Amino acid sequence: MPIPSIGLLACNSFSSNSGTLTGLAAMQVLKEFGGERVGFCSLPALAQEVQRQVQIAKKLEHILIVDGCANACAQKTAEKLGLAQSAGLNLERDLQIQKLGPFSTLSYSEDDLRRVADAIREKLCLLEKSGSLVAPGK
Repeated sequence: MPIPSIGLLACNSFSSNSGTLTGLAAMQVLKEFGGERVGFCSLPALAQEVQRQVQIAKKLEHILIVDGCANACAQKTAEKLGLAQSAGLNLERDLQIQKLGPFSTLSYSEDDLRRVADAIREKLCLLEKSGSLVAPGK
């Protein structure tokens, strides 16, 4: 499979409402954009430093990091591996969606899902048009 130009590195933790939202919204938007333009990076494989996954992620033109909460697991994993973040979205910080904690998987609204998908979609469109949305050194 060819490597897409944009990789999504999403929290995708289905143990909390905010993690669930990152995964569901990212999948929804990925279907709209198509796998040739946008693809998922494997956060568990990257966190375990699986070299094949790390090397693929380093070949991506852009990486959009989507974290569900202030723990910022996806962002911290990318930083640890030296992956360049082109854009980021943190649901707590940027959309004021509160993480409800463990076992809150189904505690989200359709409005929250729409808001997260819209924010991801907007960042992907901006990346396709203009490149990095992160200031150098961030």
